[in-house]
Amino acid sequence: MSYLVVTPARNEENFLPNLFENILNQSLAPVVWVIADDNSTDKTGYIADTLESKYNWIKRVKIPKCRELEYAHERYAEVVRIGFAYAIAFCNREKLKYDFLAVVDADIELEQDYFEKIINVLNLNRQIGVASGIVYEQGMTVEQLENQKNESPRGAALVFERKCYEMIGSFIGHSNSILKARNRNWGVETLTSTKAIHKRRSMSRKSYFFSAGEYAHFLNCHPINVFFGGISYMLQNSVSNGLYYLLGYFKNFLLRRKKIEDEEIKKYYRDSFNRLLKRTSKKIGIR
Repeated sequence: MSYLVVTPARNEENFLPNLFENILNQSLAPVVWVIADDNSTDKTGYIADTLESKYNWIKRVKIPKCRELEYAHERYAEVVRIGFAYAIAFCNREKLKYDFLAVVDADIELEQDYFEKIINVLNLNRQIGVASGIVYEQGMTVEQLENQKNESPRGAALVFERKCYEMIGSFIGHSNSILKARNRNWGVETLTSTKAIHKRRSMSRKSYFFSAGEYAHFLNCHPINVFFGGISYMLQNSVSNGLYYLLGYFKNFLLRRKKIEDEEIKKYYRDSFNRLLKRTSKKIGIR
C-alpha cells in the first residue's frame, strides 16, 4: 500500500510548513512528496528546498516556464500534471513501488491517518478509482457538510488508484479526471471515515465565481445549465456571486472564446441540458 503525493504551490509560504508536518506525521508515509513550485515569488521555494535538503523523499520541482493559460483551472491542472510526471519518473528511476497517487493542496490540514484510511478502502474495493475524505471549510453549514457525503470527491485532497490514473491518461483537473474515471467504469467515493480541513475557503472571492463562469464556457456547458447554476449560487451563496458567475460565462459566450479540445469532456458538458431535463422529468413524474 504505497503512494506518492504532489502538492501544487504558488506563494504558499504561510501554509506549506503546516502541510509538511501533516505529511511527515501520516500513519502511512508516502514514498515521495513532490512540491510543484509554480514560479512562487515568496519563500515557498526556500521552504521546499530546505525540506528537500533534509529529507530524501521530498522533492521540489520548479515550474518557472509553465506556459500561460487562460484559466486558473487549466494552469492548476498543468502544474499537478507536471508534478505527477516528475514523481512517477522518480519512482521508476529509484525503483520505488507506488499503488496510489495523491494530490493535496498546500492549504489543507489532514488527519493523521487520512491516507491510510482512504488507501485501505481502495485496496479492499479495487473498483474504486478516485476518493477523498470529507473536506471541511470555514463557514460551512451542517447541511453543506451532509450534502458533501453524497457529492464527488474533493480535489483539494484527492487519491487515485494507479490503474485508474493510467487509464485516464494524466491529471486534467479534479472534475474532469473524475468524469474520465467514471466513463471508464471506475467508482468514485467521498469517504466519511476521515477528513481534511481547507484552511482557505475556496469560494471566498468574487474573482472565483467570475473565473468559474468563464471556465464553464471553456468546458462547453449548456447556457441553460449555467443559468440555473448562477441562480443556485445566488440562493446558496450571494446574489453578487451568482451574477459574477453568469457574467463570466456570457462574456466568453459573446466573445466566442476558445473551448476545451478534449472531445470526451466537451460532449459530456454539451449534453448537460439533456441530463437536467431527464432529472427534472423524473421528479415531476414524466417519462
